[in-house]
Amino acid sequence: MQDMTAEDTQASLTQGARVSYGTAHSNMGAQFRDPIVIIEGAADQAVTDSQAALNAAVSAEATAAAALEAVSYWETEFVVASAAVVLGVNELLIGPCQNVPGGLERVITDMHIAFLSQPNGLTFELKKWDPDGTVSSVLGTYSMDAGTNRQSWAINYNVIHRERLFINVTSVTGTVAPQVLQILVFGAFVEAD
Repeated sequence: MQDMTAEDTQASLTQGARVSYGTAHSNMGAQFRDPIVIIEGAADQAVTDSQAALNAAVSAEATAAAALEAVSYWETEFVVASAAVVLGVNELLIGPCQNVPGGLERVITDMHIAFLSQPNGLTFELKKWDPDGTVSSVLGTYSMDAGTNRQSWAINYNVIHRERLFINVTSVTGTVAPQVLQILVFGAFVEAD
């Protein structure tokens, strides 16, 4: 074994100190870098979680709006005459009726009618009974040309809780009666004024 000189010892100690310093520096740097990396990672995750929550909220709002629109839409169909259509209210003086949730009104937006046959033309009224069924009123009067078996109208009538619709045929042209009259009305529930 060789004897180490003072210079060799000094060089060895210096090299050892450099290694220890480098190791300590690396460890100390890691101690300071690791929390920053951890904090940055947590911040990135928080942003990701926040964006996911925002997306979920937007989706829920859109779903709720679609559900509300779907729930507010309604349609109902009724038969006025199942055979010959004659003057007056025909077979059914009482047509469809709906419960309307508090604070809302039922708005009729479309009316579609269909006959099995309708050779000469006619005129009818769309009417409603009040909730007690004691007073009726005319919502509108409609005419159909000869030979027209299907017709639609865009309309706008408000009907409140338990008011009932019905049809009154006011004129039938010619001597051959139309056959089978069916009515379909569409609408939505809206906030009452």
